[in-house]
Amino acid sequence: MFALILRFPAGRYHATPWGRNVNEADVAWPPEPWRLLRALVATWWRKGDHDRWPRDTLARLIEALAETPPVFRLPDDAVHSHTRHYMPAPVKTTLVFDAFAHLPRDSAIVAAWPDVTLDDDLLALARDLADGLGYLGRAESWVEAAVTTDWPAETANCRPTNGTGHTAPEGDPVRVLVPLPAALYADERARLVAEAEARRRTAETDAGKTAPTAKALAKKVEKDLGGTLPESLLDALSLDTGDLQRVGWTRPPASREVVYVRPPLSPTARRRHRPAGPAIHTNAARPTVARWVLTGRPRPRVEDTIRIGELARLAAMSTFGRDTETGRFNAPPEISGHGGDNGALRDDPGHAHAFWLPEDVDRDGWIDHIAVWLPGGFDGSAQARLSGLRKLWLNPTRRDPEDTEAHARAAKEWHLALEGFGRPADFAPVSRLFGPSRTWTSITPFLAAGHLKRGGYPAEVRRLLVRRGILSKEDAEAVHVEVEPTVHLKGGKTLRPIHFHRFRSRQGERQPDSQGTFLTVVFPSERAGPLALGFGSHFGLGLFESIP
Repeated sequence: MFALILRFPAGRYHATPWGRNVNEADVAWPPEPWRLLRALVATWWRKGDHDRWPRDTLARLIEALAETPPVFRLPDDAVHSHTRHYMPAPVKTTLVFDAFAHLPRDSAIVAAWPDVTLDDDLLALARDLADGLGYLGRAESWVEAAVTTDWPAETANCRPTNGTGHTAPEGDPVRVLVPLPAALYADERARLVAEAEARRRTAETDAGKTAPTAKALAKKVEKDLGGTLPESLLDALSLDTGDLQRVGWTRPPASREVVYVRPPLSPTARRRHRPAGPAIHTNAARPTVARWVLTGRPRPRVEDTIRIGELARLAAMSTFGRDTETGRFNAPPEISGHGGDNGALRDDPGHAHAFWLPEDVDRDGWIDHIAVWLPGGFDGSAQARLSGLRKLWLNPTRRDPEDTEAHARAAKEWHLALEGFGRPADFAPVSRLFGPSRTWTSITPFLAAGHLKRGGYPAEVRRLLVRRGILSKEDAEAVHVEVEPTVHLKGGKTLRPIHFHRFRSRQGERQPDSQGTFLTVVFPSERAGPLALGFGSHFGLGLFESIP
């Protein structure tokens, strides 16, 4: 048994399959054995101790691993994701897709050769090469590799199917590039060289030239093939991909395609299956947070948080369709925030319906993410519908039917890419909205839900914490609240509450506090987020972030 354990610190594995264009946004999943062995060879050339590990030792290691295709253990909840960007000027501004597999935290890819047993020398070389491996696939696909000889091969969930003797698990079939065994490569090389010699002889005969000597013919054939058929398997794996493509190989001559069956690589995170039983509460297993990346040119300003929150709600409700008789959206009350009479859910002090929270993660003043928090959790139907949310759009009513140019400038659209569903703790490493922390500071203005009473904003915060069921009355009295006049963004930009849009688009809603303020709230003990309080909190006003 020999196995490579691969962990990706950035949570991303970037690799384009052989023969595919990067803009097809496909991911080499599982990592091709051809790529794995080439990575080991490249590490030997760049970082290896050639005195300790001579070339012949490396050749023996590569030939041993090329004898049989490995099996894999792939993370069950890896997500097929991508980013897209334009090449900068003055180069042609081509739209480029950057696809990758997003891997869960602390997950690993295992490539195992159950039938391979390495001697001590080869095993030591493999460990040394694994320690020196810095990336796999693209250069930004950082990897930490380790070697083991004790791994349960029966836990593999991705196996080859054609001519390997393995019983494949259920899943998606995919063609994967693997190296030929050394003996098969020698046979294949002899066949390809013979074919090339025959083509050259035929061409020279047709041209009326005399047949060259065998030695001269071999040199001409090698020149025609561009040096892409070296004698050893190690040299074949060391060839530059550009050289292979320049000669016109549809795949490397020292490789073959093997069909693997892999777990589905979904564009959205799949729900984890939990064992059924009376002790498990239904809502406890549900994800409570969905998060999207927002892109567009330009992105919306953080000052327009409440507007973007309202747009996100409308766009999400549209995924549920409309009732043919009433014309209303079919979204459930926990998503729409409306009851059966289409009235707002004002009588629920716990605010159990969805919070639509635009987020400026890098604090540059532009909204780049949208999180939706549903305290009661998303059921399967809501997850399926919201997974189809792809864009937000703002298309104001055209006042002048003739002014089409002004209308086009006013219409805006932003694209959304779903990061996944989860619990607040799943997103805490990448978002300060989810804590945990004792100290929380508002990043959008806090507006009182009613008329301010004695004690001002601090008293209003404590009242809302008790009313929402976040703290008991005794614990709320121990909360320390400081009023802040401004909030600071990256680059030295300072915003006051008056800079933010602080009103709902719906007309006629009572709003006693139209000014607002920023706050810093210190709790008696750590608490998890998100934390949104006051008027408009369901759309991003009164939104707090944790302070480490």
